[in-house]
Amino acid sequence: MITFTIDDKKISAEEGTTVFEVARKSGIEIPHLCYHEDMEPYGGCRLCMVEITENGFTRLHPSCAFPVKENIVVKTDTERLRKGRKIIAELLLARCPNVDSVINLAESLGVKEARFKKMDSDCVLCGQCVRVCRNVAKVGAIDFINRGKKRYVGTPFDLPSDECIGCGSCHYVCPTGSMNMEYENVLRWRNLPGTLRKCRYMRMGFISHKMCPNNYRCWNCELDQRMEDLAETHPIFILKHSRSKEKEAIGHFEIRFDRFYHEGHVWVKRINGLMRLGIDDFTRQIIGLVDDMRLPSIGTTLESGDTLFEISGNEKTLLFYTPIEGVITNINPDILDNPSLASMSPYERGWILTIEPMDILQVSKELLSGRSAKEWLKHEFNEFHDLVRQETEVDLPLDKSIPKDFAKAVSKDAWKKIHKTFFIKKRKKKRVKLYRIEDIP
Repeated sequence: MITFTIDDKKISAEEGTTVFEVARKSGIEIPHLCYHEDMEPYGGCRLCMVEITENGFTRLHPSCAFPVKENIVVKTDTERLRKGRKIIAELLLARCPNVDSVINLAESLGVKEARFKKMDSDCVLCGQCVRVCRNVAKVGAIDFINRGKKRYVGTPFDLPSDECIGCGSCHYVCPTGSMNMEYENVLRWRNLPGTLRKCRYMRMGFISHKMCPNNYRCWNCELDQRMEDLAETHPIFILKHSRSKEKEAIGHFEIRFDRFYHEGHVWVKRINGLMRLGIDDFTRQIIGLVDDMRLPSIGTTLESGDTLFEISGNEKTLLFYTPIEGVITNINPDILDNPSLASMSPYERGWILTIEPMDILQVSKELLSGRSAKEWLKHEFNEFHDLVRQETEVDLPLDKSIPKDFAKAVSKDAWKKIHKTFFIKKRKKKRVKLYRIEDIP
């Protein structure tokens, strides 16, 4: 349990709980827009900002994404915060002047008119629809397109999406009601022949086979109503709970069974002929919070064993080598804005880059998965603890997570031994040029 102060009250909370969650349970209202209790924190709207004093320094942090820490002091309603929230409310009101939920939110913060130039949008860019589609439904039919004032949510090339499963979760979580992907696809599906008219619960993965007998009028479907009654939320969130069984703890390291693994502690996932890569939980726990990163440029051709990327955290650095021969086709834009995502959400939002492999089937055979991945991680767990006992003075219990400042606590020589033992599994062929995030071409 963590003890800290919030609005002059001493409160205890479980480690890992966010400030927003604790405030909510304590009856303290914090304005918010992009938060959803069944999804990972996003911290995009900035309405839930609070003042946090730690080690004598006071800074603003999004409460939905800030885990509680021992002895911090949190203020949720100061003059500085009220002014900041009013400006955000004005910007939202200028973007969506005719959306009731935005108008009501602005009025609750004392804002009735916006000083900024008005737009005629019904989307506040909170990202809830994108996140539920990508992280919960595991589809990724929609995403953010463009940046700055030209940013919007849409499908690739603004064409009808064949990836959409018609679950309606994007519309369910949308605070303004602007997202209607489900209904747009239903109109197309009504023209499909009978053998292709799959029930949306079949598309979601709840049932193995069912054709829609109701012309996609889900509001008049007994199965649909029964599922919503049982879930008491959108049924897609039931799948999120069931998917939690697709992972396992090996010691205190987590392994995902929907991923391939390389012995250099890089995970790989196949997506439409490409391979997405990121750091695994072993790396995340050892290095702690990632604060900097060096990456190759898009278009770089890699051979197996070439330099892949470099991450830094807690005053230490780890260099990774690629297990895949291919061309880098994409770099996660969220990582460029916030490298700490690589450790905060290593398997989801914190993926790092995508490679188009030379031979995807051959690569898949060479990587570890399932039982072989479990046996490998068990060996890594035991060898890691043996090395820590022999080479460091850090007390590392087998039944507890690795301290977040572990990397900072070990000596440079011990860190070199850890890096050589667990991250250099193949002889590097060539040193690919890496760029700092701000210099990536």
